[in-house]
Amino acid sequence: MKLSRRDFVKTSASGGLAAGAATFISGSAGAQQSQPVLPPASVPQETACAQSLLGAGVAKPDFTLDVDEKPYSQYGVDLKGMLVGGTWPGTPIRYTEGDMFRVLINNRMKQPTCIHWHGILLPSLQDGVPEIAQLPIEAGTSQYYEFPLVQQGSYYYHSHLGLQEQYGLLGALIIDPKDNPYSYDYDEVLMFSDIPPAEGGEIIKGLRSGRHRPEIKDAYEPPNSKDFDIDVVNAGYTLNGQPNSKPWTLTIKKGARLRLRLINSSGSTFFRISIDGLKFSVIEVDGNRMQPVEGQNVIVPTSARYDVLVDVPDSGSYTIHAAALGDSKQCLGVIHTDDVKASVNDKRPSFDGVTVDFRSLKSLEASGFGRKVDRVYDVLLSGDMKAYEWMMNNHYWPEPYAGPDPQKTYLDVKQGEVVQLRMINRSPMSHPMHLHGHTFRVLGGPDDDYAPVMDTVWVPKKQTVTIEFLANNPGMWAYHCHNIWHLAVGMMQPVRYVVGEREMLR
Repeated sequence: MKLSRRDFVKTSASGGLAAGAATFISGSAGAQQSQPVLPPASVPQETACAQSLLGAGVAKPDFTLDVDEKPYSQYGVDLKGMLVGGTWPGTPIRYTEGDMFRVLINNRMKQPTCIHWHGILLPSLQDGVPEIAQLPIEAGTSQYYEFPLVQQGSYYYHSHLGLQEQYGLLGALIIDPKDNPYSYDYDEVLMFSDIPPAEGGEIIKGLRSGRHRPEIKDAYEPPNSKDFDIDVVNAGYTLNGQPNSKPWTLTIKKGARLRLRLINSSGSTFFRISIDGLKFSVIEVDGNRMQPVEGQNVIVPTSARYDVLVDVPDSGSYTIHAAALGDSKQCLGVIHTDDVKASVNDKRPSFDGVTVDFRSLKSLEASGFGRKVDRVYDVLLSGDMKAYEWMMNNHYWPEPYAGPDPQKTYLDVKQGEVVQLRMINRSPMSHPMHLHGHTFRVLGGPDDDYAPVMDTVWVPKKQTVTIEFLANNPGMWAYHCHNIWHLAVGMMQPVRYVVGEREMLR
């Protein structure tokens, strides 16, 4: 039987601890003992003072993540993979809303790591960001995480130390709802990844060499846009770890309805995703329910998650296309009915229908806080492609490859405030901006009363996007660009909860 923390405390106070104390003080007060007091002949396997969260009858991890370095080869590139359970993506985690999250991490690598639970609302000290939320998990050591799950939806975990995420240290984290408002026959997780062309240090050196990157002919673009710039020309892309030469394949029944959880777990890629001959409805973004919106393709920025419902009324084989914006390559997968042989269409997708992105969305329910805004910050996103320096408010956070004179600067808030962050992108690149430990409303859409709720939003180049959140989770929280190459050179400025002078004097 699993006990809650409250039950654990009750058990210790009323049973285990009292029994131990009675044994220790047996005999009359002040009585002289001619012989030493000996322990009982039979010692329980686990006494009160030896119990722990991982002890028998208390709690055991539901999932154990074994992290290790393994050779990884794909698309003709040999890399030092950093994998969970020996695969990329790694060991999947699945819970139900209201469960207690209990996960043990064993770091079997020869270097430290730190695991972040992306999009999860949790205590700040378990958020898995080095020097902000916790100390790194050193080589050859373990770390246990336990906290209640107060949300549902599609999430994932990944390393937040250096460039480890880009080299495979990630996996799916799904939280099923207590009450599911949707009906479907299949529930599938689709994780899209990019495979870098070399080791991280070599790539950063190349980016800072001043060499002009090669022009990419016929690069994929967002609608009504051009010159979607990228940092790194990747070797290729995978869907659930499968390359285009052996694409991920799903066999279904004719007439089925599918829920596809589109998780962009890449290091820096924006994907424009479609399925040949099929439309879909976006129902959730970053675990938050939306008013269903139908489309032929959807743009999923780095680290975002879009859940879609797809009806397959006819027999056939349907190719999934995930085109990498700014690149000419795509990632492929196949969905086919069981009466038709799977076949893949590797031609360029046409994207000739409605495109869904964050500007198309409205929250299922009114999302406002019903009160005035307490604090507004302008957050300047800037960079220098030639020197390869990326900043927030003209500062670099001290990351491994940070620019000159990195400093720890913060966006200070107080508990209970409604805060707006006005992100002004003066750079030539789009930035997937992610705030830890919170969800936020994205303003400026079709109806701000129903502004979509997310934890990651795309700020297009030379544009401004404003988000609004309720400061209701005290701690220190990473807030950064989720392009791994930008983060590695310091594009982060955490949100920090502070108290006023009066509160300090109480």
